[in-house]
Amino acid sequence: MKLRRFSKVFATAHRLVLQYTEHQRFRFFLVFCIFHAFYTLTSAERTHFNEHVRLADALLHGHLWIEPPSYMERVNYAGHAYIVHPPLPALMLVPLVAIFGPSLNQTAVSVIIGAFSVALAWRLCGLIASEAQVWLTVFFGVGTTFWYEATLGDSWNFAVVVSVPVTLLALNELFGRARPFVVGLWAGLAALARYDLVLAWPFYLALLCVRGRSWRSFRALGGFAIALAISVWFNEMRFGTLGDISLWLFTRHDGWLQQRMGGGGPIQLRFLPRNIYAVLFMGPALNDRFPYIHPQIQGQALILTSPAFLLALRPSFLRAIPILVLLAAGVSMGPVLLWYANGFMQFGMRFYVQIFPFLMVLMALGAQELGIDQMGKILIVISVILVAFGTWQIRTLGFAF
Repeated sequence: MKLRRFSKVFATAHRLVLQYTEHQRFRFFLVFCIFHAFYTLTSAERTHFNEHVRLADALLHGHLWIEPPSYMERVNYAGHAYIVHPPLPALMLVPLVAIFGPSLNQTAVSVIIGAFSVALAWRLCGLIASEAQVWLTVFFGVGTTFWYEATLGDSWNFAVVVSVPVTLLALNELFGRARPFVVGLWAGLAALARYDLVLAWPFYLALLCVRGRSWRSFRALGGFAIALAISVWFNEMRFGTLGDISLWLFTRHDGWLQQRMGGGGPIQLRFLPRNIYAVLFMGPALNDRFPYIHPQIQGQALILTSPAFLLALRPSFLRAIPILVLLAAGVSMGPVLLWYANGFMQFGMRFYVQIFPFLMVLMALGAQELGIDQMGKILIVISVILVAFGTWQIRTLGFAF
């Protein structure tokens, strides 16, 4: 009798779990569909800067060099032209190019990746602070320049956008089942979209330890190793080197860039002050042309496009997890802060989109502790207005020069 009663209870519980799981999956799919439709409606025209599609097509033909038109960036080495971007975006496109050919619309793919990223952000925020899930998802999807980046889809923006979903997958796993190898695999792949993210690897290991995985955390090294092996293969096949030297070769053969860099390399300590100014203080341009306030082509400070990022300072940094996430975001910014340029033609700060997932975790941790109060909601609404205003203006009127 007791056994039968226990079986009924177990069956009921199992059914509820399945219903909850299906419900969560349905919501994930719904968020994806909503943002895919929205991003499609607000996307830019099809880009002609489709280096990643070209490399994917080259991979299908058994080589890594491309034949780019004159307007595309490239590195000329040993009689061939190579793109200057990391390999993951092209590797992701290989199946699609195999199906649709080299005419694949890179902007349309970027829109899909962007919508998927928003759905992943929704899931991540739900794992940490479900009561703030909607507000934080709205902020990420339309209150940050990720909206602009995902709906542009050209070569530079596409590489940054691709780094976001894989980082979000790593963080979803970290705050979910926390399987070390899976965390390491996704975090490793993220570094193949933006090399700076390799600096976050030690903090993933530390976060896994804090999450109770102790010595098993080092299984993440297997995932890192896979990414490292792909990177070594990619560079060995092109330049016969272990590391990627494409950007160094690119800047070395550009006279204007050499003049800008003072004859040195692209990473120098003297670039730090101007990059700190750009990311924290650079404002929009003002002139007598309607609507009088215009996004600058050089970019705009993070808090002047998305002031709700200030909510990332709300969690208690006396606890290990917020400190480690903050450090992961900080070190991932390091190389960019020393770079010779801040991104050139852009809305906001393109090079820092890669740390948005870490900032979202901090915002969710703050909401877990303190909730989303009225000021937080006001900051999110202001962020949405500022990003919508900037995106609309660039797409219709252009930048202020």
